[in-house]
Amino acid sequence: MTNDEAAAPDDPTSWLETIEVATAALMQTLEALDDENAHASTGLPGWTRGHVVTHLARNADGLVNLLTWARTGVETPMYASRAQRNADIEAGSTRPAAALRDELGRSHLRLMAAARELPLESWSAPIAWGQHDTPGTADVVPKLRQVEVEVHHVDLHLGYTPSDWPADFVSSMLHVTAADQPRDDGQSFVLRATDLRREYDVGDSGPTISGRSEALLAWLIGRSDGSDLQVDPTGPLPQLGRWR
Repeated sequence: MTNDEAAAPDDPTSWLETIEVATAALMQTLEALDDENAHASTGLPGWTRGHVVTHLARNADGLVNLLTWARTGVETPMYASRAQRNADIEAGSTRPAAALRDELGRSHLRLMAAARELPLESWSAPIAWGQHDTPGTADVVPKLRQVEVEVHHVDLHLGYTPSDWPADFVSSMLHVTAADQPRDDGQSFVLRATDLRREYDVGDSGPTISGRSEALLAWLIGRSDGSDLQVDPTGPLPQLGRWR
């Protein structure tokens, strides 16, 4: 993800209602979680649903750390270390379904409280986020959370699919994900979003890949095999590298 992808509007608090809606939908989906299926596998290698839900909770707390950094000026990374992040996710992943839901709900409330309490001027304070310590400002936080909630909601494989993503989320994320160059895998192609009547150049040249915008986005970020897309000239889809 680039800084542009995660950029929030002039008033970052306008993103908060979007996060509330996305999280409410996620929590509704998680009502179907029980102690057996909570530990079923997901589309993420090595991760169960318990891992995904725990990650979402720990991500919320990590974003609270970034808002604390912005508010106080004291460097407060998202996680103490990547190793600690991974250990915390692993440790929390085996909990019962009710505990997973409860912790996710409480972490969401902590994040929303921190965001609403942040002075407007602090949203432009410098921070660094992600595994590569990408420099940015605090106004990146709300969009980062929206991406986490929407994408990992699909990863749970509990009935929420890319076709359920909000249209504005798909449009903005497709635009920036397609423009996130150069791709590590060196692939070049043209994306044609049939519902938006827009094309996106990825790299220098290559085949045209057509489909609905959410299908294109899902394929780009590894949440679909692209079987619902068309390639012109006819041939296999490019083999994409790992997203993020």
